Amino acid sequence: MVPSVHIIGCGLIGTSIALSLRKSGYEVSAEDINADHVAQAQDLGVLATLSRHQPVAKSDRHPEVVFVCVPPGVAAESIKVAFERFGSALILDVSSVRGSILAALDPELTGSGRVMGAHPMAGREVAGPGAARADLFQDRIWVLTEGSDAARATAALVITDMGGGLVTMDPADHDRAVALVSHVPQLVSSALAAQLVEAEHSDLAISGSGLGDTIRIAGSDPNLWSDILQGNATEISRVLRQVSNELAELCTALEDKDRVRIEQTLRAGNEGRARIPGKHGSGSNRFESVNVMISDQPGALAELFAGVGVLDINLEDVRIEHVMGRPSGIVQLFVPAGESMELENGLYQRGFDTRGRQ
Repeated sequence: MVPSVHIIGCGLIGTSIALSLRKSGYEVSAEDINADHVAQAQDLGVLATLSRHQPVAKSDRHPEVVFVCVPPGVAAESIKVAFERFGSALILDVSSVRGSILAALDPELTGSGRVMGAHPMAGREVAGPGAARADLFQDRIWVLTEGSDAARATAALVITDMGGGLVTMDPADHDRAVALVSHVPQLVSSALAAQLVEAEHSDLAISGSGLGDTIRIAGSDPNLWSDILQGNATEISRVLRQVSNELAELCTALEDKDRVRIEQTLRAGNEGRARIPGKHGSGSNRFESVNVMISDQPGALAELFAGVGVLDINLEDVRIEHVMGRPSGIVQLFVPAGESMELENGLYQRGFDTRGRQ
């Protein structure tokens, strides 16, 4: 029998967990202090109620697993309440910080073995239950911290059923890692996007995909992220100062026309980017892209994908760039190195407007 699951917090993550586990056949219930969030979750088919700190309604048994999906600033208090409410249930906290939350918990809780960090490395730049997706965690890593062996086994079962993979880390290692791969990127993206507030409209009119890619996550919820950043302030500050020092040196290099120093950062950037794990967590993969111009009308993208399918070539990634002032767009099709020529030639022969490889 799969564990019954209760979720505290019906935001993006909590509602996505509910949708994913319900799809896998779990008995799932949820609660939130926000009546609008409850209503939206209910509209999506989630058994959600207003939080009243009472035993779960409409359930034949207490849940075996409770997900705490609230902002980090109130996570410790929510964990304490859940620990008392739900008997022997495993309490999984999805917060993206660990140290500050653990410091606010009593030793009785942290030493019980049934309180565990379970941070999904997944999300969207939009928040709330309306943005939830049942496939949000498909092929995404969850970082497990602390907890007993039995707790890890149960967490692994539930997370695997959501399509996720598992990594176990010490809480301090987790906070150091997410500062680099998640928290600082958010700040850098936001800092760059903030420069656009007073920018000339004529300058923004010529912006392309490079800017869009860099500031995509700048659309994230400021209240939530302020909470996250304060909870991991020490590690974030350390990485941010390293980035700041690099930028300061680049400023000097540009003023001095020091081409060698400028290229040093660019080459280091190439090297760092290449270290990001490839598909399914494997070693870094080398991809080539084929650019195809398609019309901005229903069915055009489906027709392109059908053409790729006929060629029996597996796509590793897809990106779409809309063409300014024209009813068309450029689709970048990424394939493993060595397969781009076959894809380009095959699509060209089938009448597609290919625009060369990169």
